Amino acid sequence: MALIFENERVVYDSEEELLRFFAAEGMTLVRCGVSKAALVALEKDALTDPDAMVSAYLRNRELIQDIVERKYSAHRFESGRIIVVRLQDLPA
Repeated sequence: MALIFENERVVYDSEEELLRFFAAEGMTLVRCGVSKAALVALEKDALTDPDAMVSAYLRNRELIQDIVERKYSAHRFESGRIIVVRLQDLPA
């Protein structure tokens, strides 16, 4: 079953330097995130403020969500059962 992403709840966590978002597989909620470093690699403007990071995520969400899907299928969770897209996950 494919993940269904929720695009309304996208929040920047400054403590973790992660843009957090959610997906669901059936009734299972999947916590997701993309690192600030990954967003900046995609778009330099993402450095300016949290709103710019959300905008960068929305413009690149297809790529980011594809990476989340692959990591989820491979059970590549980080601590706290979250799937995080990191800089090294981006295509070269």
